[in-house]
Amino acid sequence: MGEAVTRVLVTGAAGGIGAAIAESFAATGAAVTGLDRERGPDERVNSVTGDVRDPDAVRHAVATAAPQGRLDVLVLAAGVHDGGAGLDTELAELAQLVDAVTSINVKGYVLTLAAAAPALRAAAGCVVFVLSDASFLSGGNGAGIAYTASKHADLGVLKWAARALAPDVRVNGVAPGGVRTGLRVGHGRALWDDDSAATREDRIRGGNPLGVLLTPGQVAHYVRLLADPAAGALTGEILRLDGGRSLVAG
Repeated sequence: MGEAVTRVLVTGAAGGIGAAIAESFAATGAAVTGLDRERGPDERVNSVTGDVRDPDAVRHAVATAAPQGRLDVLVLAAGVHDGGAGLDTELAELAQLVDAVTSINVKGYVLTLAAAAPALRAAAGCVVFVLSDASFLSGGNGAGIAYTASKHADLGVLKWAARALAPDVRVNGVAPGGVRTGLRVGHGRALWDDDSAATREDRIRGGNPLGVLLTPGQVAHYVRLLADPAAGALTGEILRLDGGRSLVAG
């Protein structure tokens, strides 16, 4: 990364894709702050514990990441899954899933973006959204109704923000098409539990022309590409990291 990228805030930085992104930036010497409900694994990352749905928590995270009021990079990676829940899910359970998934995946993105906007403008910074193939497809890689709705909504937030924050701030995204992570279903079990992991991996590899299953580190690589000043002509764009699945799935 160029020297211009110095202060970075990553949400969902305690595990999975978010942790890999935070670690990737930290490895370049950037000053990285991570916001999550738990502390992250990398001591180079300044961990702020808090919930992205809490306005006070996101304000505190931004103030920590940008003590001089300037933030170079914001990465929105906090999220939960719905485990593929559909309309046949028991209504009380579905209500809980919809509330949890949309409040973290959408409200969390919006609140963090709003809190960080002044510091991003001051630094002529950039934002990278972690989306999903479910931002474009119905039921991408096992996504249910709540997760699909939330990731479609995040795509809308990205497009709105790219227009609203220009010309001061660039806003782009990555949309992975299947990554083995510690992503959880609502606030419960891990999505990639031992019983389902092999089957899920086979389905993802079989569903894209390149036969790939991404790692969190690979996603982090593309996030850094979008955050690099050399990508200064890009805004409102999404890199679909799906092994070509969009070519066959529409």
